[in-house]
Amino acid sequence: MQDVKTITVDLKERSYPVFIGKGLLDKAGALLKTRLRGKAFIVSDENVAPLYLNRAAQALDAEILVIPAGENAKCWQTVQAVTDAVLDKGCDRHSALISLGGGVVGDIAGFCASILERGIDFIQIPTTLLAQTDSSVGGKTAIDTRAGKNLIGTFYQPKAVLIDTDTLKPLPRRQILAGYAEVAKYGLVKRADFWEWLEQNGEKVVALDDGAVAFAVEQSVQTKARIVIADEREETGERALLNLGHTFGHAFEAASNMAILHGEGVAAGCVYAAKLAEKLGLSALAPRIAAHFEKIGLPVKFDGYETAGLLALMHKDKKALSNRLNFVLPTAVGQARVVKDVPESAVASVLEE
Repeated sequence: MQDVKTITVDLKERSYPVFIGKGLLDKAGALLKTRLRGKAFIVSDENVAPLYLNRAAQALDAEILVIPAGENAKCWQTVQAVTDAVLDKGCDRHSALISLGGGVVGDIAGFCASILERGIDFIQIPTTLLAQTDSSVGGKTAIDTRAGKNLIGTFYQPKAVLIDTDTLKPLPRRQILAGYAEVAKYGLVKRADFWEWLEQNGEKVVALDDGAVAFAVEQSVQTKARIVIADEREETGERALLNLGHTFGHAFEAASNMAILHGEGVAAGCVYAAKLAEKLGLSALAPRIAAHFEKIGLPVKFDGYETAGLLALMHKDKKALSNRLNFVLPTAVGQARVVKDVPESAVASVLEE
C-alpha cells in the first residue's frame, strides 16, 4: 500500500508488522481486518474515544470499551472491568483486543489479552508519541500496584501495530514533549547518529513537522525492533539498555503520585543517570543531555522530594535485585551499560545536587 512504511519485528512464528504513515486510521480495515480471526473489541480511554473510537470500530467491525484516562487506570480494577466486559460480550480464543490510545491503554489491553482465555490476539493502534515510538512495540504489558509501577505484567507480543502519525496533532504539547524523551533515549543508548540529528531537528519533531515526525517515529521503531529481536525478554542485557533514565524516572513518578508524566520522569532521569555516570567516572555527558532537553522544553531536575523516599522507591524497581540498586548509565553518546550494585551514597549525592 502506498504511503505506508512497514517495519517487521522478526520473532520467527510471532513476527508482526508495524505500519507507519499519515491517515492510516482510515486504512485500518484494509491493513488489519485480515488479521482478525473472530470477534474484535477495541479498548480506548475517555480522552481518545471521542476523537477516533467510532471510526476505528466501524473500520474493524469491533465492539467498544472505554476506560478512565491516566496512569491511575493501570490497576486491577480496570483489568477486571475490561475482562468481565469482553467475556460478557462473547469473547473466545479467536477474539482480539485492540488498543486505541496511549501507553496506559496499550498496557491494559495487552495485559488483558495475555490472560484472557490464556491468551487472545492483541493489536496496537497507538495515538501518542510515547506509545508510537516505544511502548506499542516489543510486547511489554503491565499494571501498577501500591508497591510500584509496572510490577505486575507479561511479555506478550501484538499481532500488528498501526501507527497513524496524524493522531499526534490534537495532543497537548506536554504529551508530545513527554513522548520525545523516549525518542531521544534511543539516540543516547544505541544511535549516536540519531542523537546528533535530534540535536539539530528535535524542535521540529515537537512542533509536529510532518517530515521530522515521520523520520523520528521510523528511526525509533527500527531501533526498538532491532533490540527486541536481539533480546526479547531482557535476558542478555541488550533490551535492558532501554531502561536508561527509568529507575530515577519511575521513582519521581511514584513520589509525585503520577503528577509527573512518564516521559518527563525519563527525561530528568536520563540527566540524573548521566550525573551518576560522571560520579562513577564513566562519562561526562550530563551537561550535553541537560542542554538538549532544556532546549526542547523537558524537565531536567525535580526538587522537593525526600532522598530517602526516592531511594526506597528505587529499591522496589524491577531492575533492583537482592536489594541492590542497578542502573543503566550512558558511557558515550550512543552507548550505555548496566551498572550493578551502585552505592546508595552515590545515588543520594546525585539526587541532592
